[in-house]
Amino acid sequence: MAVAPARRIRAAAAAFAGPAAIGWAADHGWLAAADRAGFEAVLARRRGAGTAVARAVTAVAEPALIYPVLAAVGAASGDGRRSAWLPCLIVASGAAARRCLSRVIARQRPPAEAWLAEPEGFSLPSKHTTLAALAAGACVDALGIRGAPGRAAPAAAAAAVGASRVYLGVHWPADVLAGWLFAEGWLGLTRPGRPARSPRKGDA
Repeated sequence: MAVAPARRIRAAAAAFAGPAAIGWAADHGWLAAADRAGFEAVLARRRGAGTAVARAVTAVAEPALIYPVLAAVGAASGDGRRSAWLPCLIVASGAAARRCLSRVIARQRPPAEAWLAEPEGFSLPSKHTTLAALAAGACVDALGIRGAPGRAAPAAAAAAVGASRVYLGVHWPADVLAGWLFAEGWLGLTRPGRPARSPRKGDA
């Protein structure tokens, strides 16, 4: 598979520079007020039934559920032994890279009195949002889903799971945005390139 260097550069920028820029803007720049206002608006609308739904949605992005699903999708893709483990490898490597990035950015979480779940680590990029988007993207790639549905799946997964994390009070909205952006970048970095075009007769 040929690698498109420009695409890889854009993907790397989205995965690493993008979340770092969002983290800075959310703590020191133009995004700060909107980030906090969005978080407070969500907290003001929390209700008992909503908490149960948020916990159920956030559980979808737990590694104990994600990796068996990825293994099953990889096996069902029918493209050989490589495809069986590739979705798991994409998500596991992305999760490790996200963890390193979050330690470099070191953004603090919302105040503990807002938490309805027990988080771990730093706040940005959101771990659950990242895992949900990575898993969705790896699954649609493994199943050969292309076009608008393939592009929409990671964003939809990130939006649903990310919203649940903000609702539970353990993430700022900007963390969710950064998690989705990181996942899109990582998927772009790890997605196989298109085969190089064979020269036709008469090409220089």
